[in-house]
Amino acid sequence: MGMQISGKGVSAEMNVTPLIDILLVLLIIFMVITPVMLMQHRVDVPKKAEIDLPPDVTQEQIVLTLTKDQEVYLNQNKIDLTGLSKRLIELFKNRRDKTIFLNIDPEANYGKAVKVIDTVRNAGLNKLAVITLKKGEKFQIPSAPSAASPNP
Repeated sequence: MGMQISGKGVSAEMNVTPLIDILLVLLIIFMVITPVMLMQHRVDVPKKAEIDLPPDVTQEQIVLTLTKDQEVYLNQNKIDLTGLSKRLIELFKNRRDKTIFLNIDPEANYGKAVKVIDTVRNAGLNKLAVITLKKGEKFQIPSAPSAASPNP
């Protein structure tokens, strides 16, 4: 009990009941938390990446363009969609970096764009980079390389 007031005066005994209640609650908390802290979780840490080599200097980037008129261009050359898969397999057969850049006109038919993307993926290319337009920039078909630039 706490304080007892009697005719003799105030009792100076310490009331330990609240202290014991707090200690029991802390004991229960530690009993529950300790097994959880000892539980081990498996974490798969990624392996150290190999050195990221830049692409070969002589290697051209392949840009596949789809216009709103449903014309398909492979770099600057117009190509038929039926022969696209075979041509892509041939182009990327000996390449280390198998990334293709897609330049699709915002006004192009969505179904045709999906068909072109499916053709690219069926050719075994899984790294597709989409070329986007800046605000106010107009879509353009890639032009032929100039005669002054050296061919790799």
